[in-house]
Amino acid sequence: MIPASLYHGVFLYTVIILTFVSLSKVKSFGYNQIIREQDNCAPAFMVGLIMAIWLGMRPVSFYFGDTVNYAHQYEIYELGYMAEPEDAGEWVWMKFMFLCSQVMDVNGFFTLVDLGYFGFTLWACRRLTPNNVMVSFLFVMGAFSFYTYGVNGIRNGLACSIVLLVFSYANSNKRDLIIAGILSFLAINIHRTTILPIGLMIASLWCVKTFKTAYTFWILSIVISLVAGGAVTAFFAALGFDDRLSYLSSLDEDMFSSTGFRWDFLLYSMMPIVLGYYVVIRRGIQDKTYLMLLNTYTLSNAFWVMVIRANYSNRFAYLSWFMYPLVLAYPLLKLDIWGAEQGKRLQQIMLAHVGFTWFMSTFYWS
Repeated sequence: MIPASLYHGVFLYTVIILTFVSLSKVKSFGYNQIIREQDNCAPAFMVGLIMAIWLGMRPVSFYFGDTVNYAHQYEIYELGYMAEPEDAGEWVWMKFMFLCSQVMDVNGFFTLVDLGYFGFTLWACRRLTPNNVMVSFLFVMGAFSFYTYGVNGIRNGLACSIVLLVFSYANSNKRDLIIAGILSFLAINIHRTTILPIGLMIASLWCVKTFKTAYTFWILSIVISLVAGGAVTAFFAALGFDDRLSYLSSLDEDMFSSTGFRWDFLLYSMMPIVLGYYVVIRRGIQDKTYLMLLNTYTLSNAFWVMVIRANYSNRFAYLSWFMYPLVLAYPLLKLDIWGAEQGKRLQQIMLAHVGFTWFMSTFYWS
């Protein structure tokens, strides 16, 4: 059995190796070859299945953050100390956890959650980038926060993976919009904070018609954060739509984002926005799905920027970061940006993307 301390490294280096293998095929492609590529979903499906089962069978260890807390709650259900889970406003998760506790052990539960986490994500990749599923799936798995929300914040991770699938249905016909509504209801009742990206997705579809509007709001959010960040943080903490937002006003000098305005994570967050600015404004390329993804990401990230100084603000950041890799991957795999140079640019951006994750994991968080 692999020691708990090595899980992250094994996962990350596996993703890096698979990224190099995938790029070896597409790096010399132009746009026409990329868009015509007929991708077999079987490799991506097998990778996702193996990873989900492996992570689901992980030991209950503090190396996996809240895994220990979830296991403790699961044990309470198993022992019958709570006959029925109380309705905490996220009843789908509570009921699911309770029902699982009656028929399987905690690793079976973790495996089901990770199968959902990887499965919904892969499904979204299949719908958004059908010709290059493996590449887009590797974009997602290579993201800075993906592993963490597969073993630590698993409820948030599962809910946000469903939201990715919502995005793939939300820009289509009436039948698909109904499916998107059902999936949104499911996501919100697993983790209530998904109200933010879902609400901003709706705004992006029917209210925010241009990227310039979302981009201007994002720039304005930086100014607001620098000038009145404390007041905005207190406002969000007092909203009350999710009790967990009280962490934004807590004090702990060892926590993420407790050291002031995080320019490093702002630079990380702005990469899809910079690409979007080039694609939509500089090149004038229009794609309804991409505009919805880009605007939703930009608006969601703007809300995080306004509370960037707060402790645990990474939890708020994840409400935009979970869509980060697909906002990068979609234009590279679907839109004619660089013509014959598309594969080369795809390689550069994808390597920078996974390289950032490797750097953070190896040097920053070690």
